[in-house]
Amino acid sequence: MEEAADFRDWKDLLPNLQGAIFTYLSLEERLSIVPSVCKSWASTLAGPYCWQEIDLEEWCNQTEPDKIDRMLVLLITRSSGSLRKLTVSCVQSEKTFTFIAEK
Repeated sequence: MEEAADFRDWKDLLPNLQGAIFTYLSLEERLSIVPSVCKSWASTLAGPYCWQEIDLEEWCNQTEPDKIDRMLVLLITRSSGSLRKLTVSCVQSEKTFTFIAEK
């Protein structure tokens, strides 16, 4: 049997690896469930590594248009300039388009 010393803690993973793991979860899970698990997970989700690719297409079909614009601003801001891919529909305002273009 392996000793516990052979295993690493979650918090010892590089932030970009933690973020890559979380990208396999749904948007809802990343925003509502995962941050409440522990401080390490919440910290990872607050950083840019989980938000390099943002897909709001399915969520757009289920929510009010004004909430889409607010969610875009929140997630693009979290990406801290590392956004590589954005999938979204129903953007309501020119202000939001401008924000996306600038970031």
